Amino acid sequence: MNDKDFKPMIMWFILVIGIIILTFVRINRMIGAWIEYKFNMDTIFACLYIFWMLIEFEISGKDVDIEGKKTADFATCQIYGVAQAITFFSALWFPSVWKSPNVAHFIGISIFLLGVCYRLWAISTLGQFYSHRVQTIAKHQIVVSGPYKFTRHPAYAGMIIANAGIAMYFFNWMTICIFLFILVPVVILRIVVEEKTLFRIKEYAEFAKNRKRLFPWVW
Repeated sequence: MNDKDFKPMIMWFILVIGIIILTFVRINRMIGAWIEYKFNMDTIFACLYIFWMLIEFEISGKDVDIEGKKTADFATCQIYGVAQAITFFSALWFPSVWKSPNVAHFIGISIFLLGVCYRLWAISTLGQFYSHRVQTIAKHQIVVSGPYKFTRHPAYAGMIIANAGIAMYFFNWMTICIFLFILVPVVILRIVVEEKTLFRIKEYAEFAKNRKRLFPWVW
């Protein structure tokens, strides 16, 4: 029987269901906030987030089958997923500092979309070698095209940028704290764990030598 790991898919379903429930709660709490507009931007944001998760659902499905693959997550996959979930859950649940629609909403959603697109570009560029799990597969190769020309972990950079957009759009201090003191440190931990595996791959050390991990000139 093949080895299976359904945790990524289970966490995906919990995230999506939680977003749907909390979006309805937020709409009922903030009746009239977007009354002057033809659309409720909060609902659109939640739908965009779910659409992003749907795009990544295929990866979660692929990660179910771990037979013949060496995984080295050390539970960081679950911690990372929980940190991502509670960041957006807190954004939907806690009242925003913004009392009415303003330019911060449009800047926030723009940053969010920029981060998502950058992440999906990185995932698409990595192709078959991308996974939500820390693992190695047969004939693993170092990819140096697309965003990997500039940094070693653009998918994680995209995640941070997207959640920075969430923090700006739904601005409340709980979400800011969760983003800065839980999600970002978890991403850093995830990278440290992942690179212990990646440095075992031939040529990765040379690839890493001239590239920062997340953002050029920063880290």
